[in-house]
Amino acid sequence: MCILNDFYNSHKDLYNIFMIYIDEAHAADVWNIGESAGAINNKHKTIQDRIECANHLIEEFKIDFPVYCDNMNNDFESMFAAWPIRYFVIKDGLITLISTPEDSEIDICKLFDFLNK
Repeated sequence: MCILNDFYNSHKDLYNIFMIYIDEAHAADVWNIGESAGAINNKHKTIQDRIECANHLIEEFKIDFPVYCDNMNNDFESMFAAWPIRYFVIKDGLITLISTPEDSEIDICKLFDFLNK
C-alpha cells in the first residue's frame, strides 16, 4: 500500500481518493484459501464485523487515505462489480476508467499512466 499512500499524499489536493471495503472474497468460513489472501477473516455477519476488518486492514498496511465500508446488502459491490478488487476513475460524474484484474492482480501503473495524460 506504500505506493498508494505516496500517491494519495502527493495528489490528495487534485483527486478525491478513497477505498471502499467490500465483502470478504475468501472468508475462512466460506471459501478459505488460508494466508495466501493476506489475512484470514470470517464472513461479515454485521456491519461492525466489516468495520473491524477494514480497521485491521488500515492498521496492518498503514493506509493514509479514507476507507469506507460497503453496506451489508453489498450494494456498492453489486452495482459496480467491484469484487475482488477494482479501481474507478470518475470525472464530472462519469466513470472514465475501470480497472480489469489480470491474473487476479491490478496493475496500478495503468492508473498512474491514465491520470498523467
